Amino acid sequence: MAPRRRARRTTGSIRRLPSGRYQARVRLEDGGLLPAPETFTTKTAADRWLASVIADQAQGKWIDPRAGAVPLRRFAEQWLKGKAALAPKTCELYEYLLSRLILPTLGDVELVELTPARVRAWRAGLLRAGQPGPSTIAKAYRLLSAMMATAVVDNLVTRNPCLEKGAGVERAPEMSIATPEQVGAIAAAVDRRYRALVLTAAYAGCRWGELTGLRCRNLDLAKGTLSVVEQVVELRGGQLLTREPKSASGRRVVHLPAGLIAELEDHVAQFVASDPDALVFTSGTGGPLRQSNFRNRQWLPALRSAGVEKLRFHDLRHVAGTLATVSGATIREVQARLGHASPAAAYRYQHVLDTRDAHIAERLDAIYQASATERG
Repeated sequence: MAPRRRARRTTGSIRRLPSGRYQARVRLEDGGLLPAPETFTTKTAADRWLASVIADQAQGKWIDPRAGAVPLRRFAEQWLKGKAALAPKTCELYEYLLSRLILPTLGDVELVELTPARVRAWRAGLLRAGQPGPSTIAKAYRLLSAMMATAVVDNLVTRNPCLEKGAGVERAPEMSIATPEQVGAIAAAVDRRYRALVLTAAYAGCRWGELTGLRCRNLDLAKGTLSVVEQVVELRGGQLLTREPKSASGRRVVHLPAGLIAELEDHVAQFVASDPDALVFTSGTGGPLRQSNFRNRQWLPALRSAGVEKLRFHDLRHVAGTLATVSGATIREVQARLGHASPAAAYRYQHVLDTRDAHIAERLDAIYQASATERG
């Protein structure tokens, strides 16, 4: 009886090389054969590798290693093109992170060669350099992780190499909270033209771009409201773009305190053209406000005059959130007033001002004294 011939593999092959080692090759969808990344000392080992790959193919887990043979630089370019809906400021940030932090070290590395160890070494190098700061490095790590997550979805790599826990988390320093007295001192120290700008930021909680994009038609002082429907975005090159708020929650109506309404009435009478489309806050020449110019010419000198250190204009928004919380506003109310997309940011304002905490201590002392009297 003739010996039974072994069935020919249809999904791959194993052959013995002149060196005596065994080469396993898996068949691809196009009919070609792709060799294993290494040869094997025994036929059993080669067969084991091939069986594992065939099983992964059947379950949709196997990825052709040639698919990931794409330099990160080229993949990043295509990835950005697919993000057409990104806000201009976000797109600008991504381009900066790529050109300055990611691509100089990893740009020529193929996706399949981006291992967790390689990514870890890249991040460690940035941290050792000390520039930029940890917050910017975290942004870069998060961007790389997002790109590699897309590469996984596109079956270019088997897993995301950005595995360091917390590496993409920004640990911002404790926010600076100015007291109402300090805000008043800063407002008094800037040119009269910008007094209402400072006070509106501190008591309405609007962002810089929301204030510099505010037009007369969106300021109803008779009703005491300010409507946020657009904002100005200033790009690194100096270009000013007017666009809608980036989230639905950013589009909102803010009710103003009576004192601020009076301040804005004086401001509009002195500095704003009688045109519904006129900007409420402008430069000394009547043009759009630029943040860098305002910071250098008005903000920093005013801080020195008021004796306040290390306070950003954006920190006035934190003042607004804190004062709203102190006044009794709920988390959801603070979220709506400041235009936060989620309540997480509003939770930051649950701390209280030192002066407010002193008032709480006074009330507690009154209770304590009353109970002490009863105790005799």
